[in-house]
Amino acid sequence: MSVAACTPNSHKVKLSSIGGSQFKLPTPVADNNESDRRPALRKVDRPTLARAKKIGNTDTLDIPFFDRIVIVSLKSQEDKLEPYVSYSFPKLPGPDPSPFLPLFCFPDVHRIKEGGLVLTSTYSFVLTEVTGDKQYGYCRRVKSRDKNSTLPQVYCVITKLGSLELYNVLLDKLCELHCHSEAAVHGFLSATISLPIPAPGCKVRAKQLNHLTGRFEDVEITRPLDGARLEHVELNKLLQWLTVQQVIELFGSVLLERRVLISCSHHHLAKLSSCVAALSTLIYPLKWECIYIPILPRQMIEAVTAPTPYLIGAMTEDMPAVKRELEEDSEPLLHFDMDTSTFLRSYGDEAKLLPAKSSNMIKTELLNLIPNLRHDSEQDNAAISTVFLTLMYKLLGHYKEHLVDYQGVRELDTEPFVRNARRYLRPLVEQITDTQSFGIFAMNIGEAGDYDQFKNFTEDKVASRSQSVFSFRRTFS
Repeated sequence: MSVAACTPNSHKVKLSSIGGSQFKLPTPVADNNESDRRPALRKVDRPTLARAKKIGNTDTLDIPFFDRIVIVSLKSQEDKLEPYVSYSFPKLPGPDPSPFLPLFCFPDVHRIKEGGLVLTSTYSFVLTEVTGDKQYGYCRRVKSRDKNSTLPQVYCVITKLGSLELYNVLLDKLCELHCHSEAAVHGFLSATISLPIPAPGCKVRAKQLNHLTGRFEDVEITRPLDGARLEHVELNKLLQWLTVQQVIELFGSVLLERRVLISCSHHHLAKLSSCVAALSTLIYPLKWECIYIPILPRQMIEAVTAPTPYLIGAMTEDMPAVKRELEEDSEPLLHFDMDTSTFLRSYGDEAKLLPAKSSNMIKTELLNLIPNLRHDSEQDNAAISTVFLTLMYKLLGHYKEHLVDYQGVRELDTEPFVRNARRYLRPLVEQITDTQSFGIFAMNIGEAGDYDQFKNFTEDKVASRSQSVFSFRRTFS
């Protein structure tokens, strides 16, 4: 496994390996073709893009319901606790290809003590293969089934599909069976791994043994309606934890691929991973392609010194170690602390990253939405994401007018694309075109032919956004 690194404006960066005993930072390699804009858009090879598109199209992709489910337990070793995989379904025939998996399941292992209170919590992480393929890990921490143990265990679903709500249902069922026996868990997993991935809004059924009646019962697992884009996030939580201005400044920093560090107490791992995941989705149809670690294990703390853009969540209790790592780091960094709801370190220009007109538009619409949010993740996600999608459409929506054939390949002609952007947005559009996420977006639209990246999000819809917000308020009032 590896943590994905990205290519900033004038460097190509190799993927950083975490397969060894120590996390190694990526090494910048000079790019000798900086002056040629169109070749610069080919920073990602086409086979890698094809793999990304294949995995992203999960509505029709023939993949198992999950790749693997593990139970990660803790054992005492040399006066400290070590996480290890105590159960795996299906069982692996050889060495575990994800040696860092236990650390992501227990990123706070150094804070856990025998006899301590075990609180049930749910959080997530993302593993990125050397090929660029992503696997999502959805974790549920529970008290050990062993009555003689006071230590927690973690159920972790490893899957290629990012869908928080879908796999939360699966984890709920596993936790019900956890109190009975490992055999009950194994039987349920044997029935579910062969299930097809349901289309958005559809459901699948699995068999579960009722230990009271001794009979098998149907268990329905429903996939949210919105498809893959918003399935693994809860945007309404973002507006509970952050002010609107803070969300805008973090959005601008993620859009321009800066180094962003989010910290939160280890008591709130779900809050931390949810915040980082939500921020990464706001830039749709762009995708965060740089270093992405929702919860950083202490053993990988050196990752915060990476010279490339990153979006990392770290535990507040590890901040002294983070500060020591950053002592000789001269690169700018945006650090937001969720415990105090303050920026502890910044570039200094976050409030000006977006044009005032755009910033005011987002602020007004989000403030109008907040009183009417019903904490229904599907409805709230749709309303909140549309506010940001409106801006992204204004920034990138004219791309189809500038697709050209270049040596037999359809590509985006960047210079007229920037030149024909709205005047007040033109400087921001030009900055965006220098990001890795835009490079992949540009290649993707060339490969996708006539596919609409904004799914029919038109000028008419942009013009009627205020009416849409009014309708949303009226519907839930």
